Amino acid sequence: MLFLCLSNVKEEGKMNKIYPNYSEAEKAIGATFKFLRESKGFSQEEAAGDEISSPQLSNFENGKTILVTNHFIALLRNINVDMFEFQNAYNQYLRNKDILLFSVKLSDAVMERDISKLKLFSKNLEKLLESDPHNKTLKLDSIRIKSVLSFVDKTCVITKNEQSFLISYLFNLKEWGMYDIRLLGTCAQFIDLIKLAELTNRMIDPSQINIELYHVKHAVVQCVLNIINIFVEQKMFEPARRLILYLENSEIHEYFMFDKLTLIYNRANYSYKRGDSDALEIMEQCLKVLEFCGCSKTATQVSDELKNLEKE
Repeated sequence: MLFLCLSNVKEEGKMNKIYPNYSEAEKAIGATFKFLRESKGFSQEEAAGDEISSPQLSNFENGKTILVTNHFIALLRNINVDMFEFQNAYNQYLRNKDILLFSVKLSDAVMERDISKLKLFSKNLEKLLESDPHNKTLKLDSIRIKSVLSFVDKTCVITKNEQSFLISYLFNLKEWGMYDIRLLGTCAQFIDLIKLAELTNRMIDPSQINIELYHVKHAVVQCVLNIINIFVEQKMFEPARRLILYLENSEIHEYFMFDKLTLIYNRANYSYKRGDSDALEIMEQCLKVLEFCGCSKTATQVSDELKNLEKE
């Protein structure tokens, strides 16, 4: 999420002094706010409310001042915009990568088996890393791209050093955010199964501050679904069983029908791998639902999986 830096800025009343040398990224905060305010149909007076004056808001929107964080959050509330929405609009303004949109692009490229697009993502990241080799996020993004690429190109693997870097980063987390959850879900196949079980337990720890946030909770469900599949394929049935039970008790909302269907499929796959041949019928019913809903790419993937199961 985006946090506003207040270095070298002194608060004067409810606003800061004017400093002319703000970066483009800092000026973009006000410009993005203005775009969202106007697109929502709020006047400057309505957006400012009792928090700041309209002239002060005008200065902020035009890149002349920077707001302190508590005022900025209050102004977002005044125009009915949450931080996820703002972050996305801000990233698009700067043409930066957004976590949610970037994940969708990666997923689409995998489903389409578009190796060229994935390799282009990877190549672009490598160039960025060359200019900033110590950037932790760029290193993690590069590992993530390689992991995704491995789904469609088996020659692409994560090195031992990259695995160690990834695992060390994840084990050092005190709080799991959207980025970290998606990182684990994408790279789980390259993590030792014992360590994967421990990392998953840490991720779903109920003491996590953001665990009940809508976007975070959904990301956790999707990540756990991926990890269940890995455990089942590796015949690690006990951790798979515990995670299935965790999701059953999580009461996945009916809005997320795909997640609920995937859980049913994974649970049936778990039962089938443990010797329940009748579970195959449930998996076939899941395939019919996907076909009925027009989810052709996922249906094709599931159809291939079922054919392979029948050959075992």
